[in-house]
Amino acid sequence: MGNDRMQTDLERAAWEAHNISQLVYFRSLSLREKMQAVQGMADLVRRFEEMRARGEFHVLVEGRRQPRNPAVKL
Repeated sequence: MGNDRMQTDLERAAWEAHNISQLVYFRSLSLREKMQAVQGMADLVRRFEEMRARGEFHVLVEGRRQPRNPAVKL
């Protein structure tokens, strides 16, 4: 059991280090580059919304169940 906790702690530390590195990188960008990054993220969200509306998401993430009465196809 101690090994599982150690693995979880290591995974959490790795995630936090990655998160901090991403924040440091984003902070280093110019305002123009930050705006372009945010615009790109918004474009991606819109694309995913379009795909979901058309039922183009067919593969469920492992470990997640499909809703019993989905409003849209996943």
